[in-house]
Amino acid sequence: MASGIVTKINRIALLLALALFVALGAFWWRERTRDYETPRWPAASFATLVPPADAMPTERWIVAVNPGCAQCVARLAELRRRSEAWTADAALGVLLVDVKRRPDSLVVGAGLDAGVWWDSLGAWRSRWGHRVYGETMVFGPDGALVRVIAPAGEVAPAAR
Repeated sequence: MASGIVTKINRIALLLALALFVALGAFWWRERTRDYETPRWPAASFATLVPPADAMPTERWIVAVNPGCAQCVARLAELRRRSEAWTADAALGVLLVDVKRRPDSLVVGAGLDAGVWWDSLGAWRSRWGHRVYGETMVFGPDGALVRVIAPAGEVAPAAR
């Protein structure tokens, strides 16, 4: 009798594991086949927390930062430490992502000439399909996405 109960429990566990595997596969497939919007800067859905500098740079380096993520805060700090490499051709900025409420106070300091923006509607994740905190999106002067740099990638614009 006890072995019959164990067999039933094992079958239920196997079915649950298979269902979970199929659900994860379906989620992965949906994410990989979905067409996302090509990023443009600035997106109308972003709220300006700190306006950008008046000068129009050739490139805007926008770092996706979630204040609760130590990795992306460290990435931003690294980029800011290397601020001597920034030129008139490039400006560094921040896009706060996955933050539910508008940040009340944000200490930003110097070196963010491209401004600080809040993704209030979740465009970075839901419309653009981005998921990596600390990534740096490089936008050209027309607002078109030039490239995306992984969190461990380049730390300053190339010298021209």
